[in-house]
Amino acid sequence: MQQVNEKSTIEEWLAGATMVSIMLLGLWQAVASMRHPALADVPHRWEDIHSGVGTDKFSKHLDNHLPWRGDLIAWANAGRFVLTRGAGDQVRLGKDEWLFSVEELEFHPQSEEHLAQRVVMVKLIEEMLTKQGISLLIVPVPDKARIHAEKTSQGHYPAWYASRYASLVQALRAQGIPTVDVVDALTQAAKDGFVYYRTDTHWNQAGAHSVAKSVARQVQASGLSLPVTEFVTDSGQQPTERVGDLLNMMGLSSVPNWARPDPDWETPQSTRKATASASLGLLGDASVPVVLVGTSYSLRANFHGQLQEQLKAEVLNVAKDGAGFIQSMNEYLKDDAFKTAPPKLIVWEIPERVFSPALTELERKAPPW
Repeated sequence: MQQVNEKSTIEEWLAGATMVSIMLLGLWQAVASMRHPALADVPHRWEDIHSGVGTDKFSKHLDNHLPWRGDLIAWANAGRFVLTRGAGDQVRLGKDEWLFSVEELEFHPQSEEHLAQRVVMVKLIEEMLTKQGISLLIVPVPDKARIHAEKTSQGHYPAWYASRYASLVQALRAQGIPTVDVVDALTQAAKDGFVYYRTDTHWNQAGAHSVAKSVARQVQASGLSLPVTEFVTDSGQQPTERVGDLLNMMGLSSVPNWARPDPDWETPQSTRKATASASLGLLGDASVPVVLVGTSYSLRANFHGQLQEQLKAEVLNVAKDGAGFIQSMNEYLKDDAFKTAPPKLIVWEIPERVFSPALTELERKAPPW
């Protein structure tokens, strides 16, 4: 009985000491936050406090300026993953610690109507470019969950979007818009290895290479003549750890690998001209015959470089992270570089998933071009 009482006393003491330590840590964090110079910007008049404006901003100040805020959040996210396999609101955990973006999997009402509306926008742009003697080529990017459906938690792609990619390609081609269907090429390449990153929503270097080859093949088949510039791709000596965007979305970019899905490993690539060229290759330089617009897919896995190598032509990349359906194209068409020195070809990379949500405010406005 005495041993039991001693054990209970030790456990109670440890619990109490832990509670006191946590409270002291929290007090230190709060005091450190209150010493931040930004505290002076928090309203402190009685009417501000009475209305709740002052207390709300004071609470946000404490939260935003805690010295260990980022680390505490990261470790809370790590604990969620280790204990419950939770991945947060934006990410879904698949098999073998594969990660998938919720944007690929979530259902959108009236998806077919939204897709049709966006196809009409693409057609308007294509007609405008054609009048100026500029060719347009659309590259719909298949969802990672479509190409590697076996790695999703259910082992298959969502039934409600099973035909979305094929319907998109068919709708674009029905409007006479040149479009590259890259599903077969990626599926075939996936037989030899993965073509998307495990912890990232984007294609990897193998996937980017496969798509670049498909684009070049269609451009060559179209008969479009482009000034020839040879490119060569160099690879680094050692693979490096690559923390994917889905790990960032889970808040696990800074924790050890044992507390998160293991990051991808990749040997860095860079593409350069094979020979010296007189072309400056600057924005607006008429010597750049091809422009690449689109999203973060065009900024990952050296897709831009691989496209130049496969096309054997200089390509100006104006794609943007988070560009959604039309942002990068909209900005490029309003740029003086387009107006003064238009290219011969625009390659427009668009993820299939952006065709399904309701139209954004930018998309609902009248065409700005």
